[in-house]
Amino acid sequence: MRIEDTVAQWEAWTGTDIVGDGPVVVDGALVPVQVDRALDRCVYVEPNVWVHHDLRGLEVARGD
Repeated sequence: MRIEDTVAQWEAWTGTDIVGDGPVVVDGALVPVQVDRALDRCVYVEPNVWVHHDLRGLEVARGD
């Protein structure tokens, strides 16, 4: 998941003052938000985990 917006919008969403550039820790986020004040951008990229479950041979209960 990727969320990108202005510094002001991120400050409004999080209720905090975002100071400086680079990675900023935001409560509730899995990873730091990347801040670039020169571009007035904050970018949050949340990692994804994909899990493959092999269901071959699994018996499925029927509600008959």
